[in-house]
Amino acid sequence: MIRYLIDFALRNRILVLSVAVVLFLWGIVSFHNLPIEAYPDVADTYTQIITQWPGHAAEETEQQITIPLEVTLNGVAHMTHLRSVSLAGLSVITIIYDDEISTFNARTEVIDRLQQVALPNGVSPGLGPDYSPTGQIMFYTLQSTNPKYDVMELKTLQDWLVRNQLKSVHKVVEVNIFGGPTPTTTKFNSIRASWSPTAFTRSG
Repeated sequence: MIRYLIDFALRNRILVLSVAVVLFLWGIVSFHNLPIEAYPDVADTYTQIITQWPGHAAEETEQQITIPLEVTLNGVAHMTHLRSVSLAGLSVITIIYDDEISTFNARTEVIDRLQQVALPNGVSPGLGPDYSPTGQIMFYTLQSTNPKYDVMELKTLQDWLVRNQLKSVHKVVEVNIFGGPTPTTTKFNSIRASWSPTAFTRSG
């Protein structure tokens, strides 16, 4: 076999040289078009389920949020690992898959399963943003030494100002907020209307 290839190359030198030149040029073009990253994304396909339940201890969160979610999500297609973290008022479940499933299909199945789980009233689990775990940048806290800004005011600033400013940064996918009280009536999201019964009757 080797002798036959050598004989063929010697008899067809122009053809062999032409093919070699074409392959060489093709290699140069492919090299220049090759995407190069300083930190290649080698992470597995995964989905993350984030559930907030403010005002409850980690034990309550695990028993009433994390465990029911794990039971419902356990056994999804192509799952290799299921990990969970339960903190005070926060449950985070991470499902890692093999390479045979796409991110879209994995997230779709998780959404379908979340419709079947029974959780306490007012608790709504949600999927984390679709991004690579290697893209997580930082954790930060919002604090103030000025007594004018209490915890409620800081939470309001975080929800309505800081978060929107961070999401406007190029290539920032999501900003997840955890902690702080949830304001029910603030100067940003409340409207008070007054009416006069006499004027209301007069207008018909």
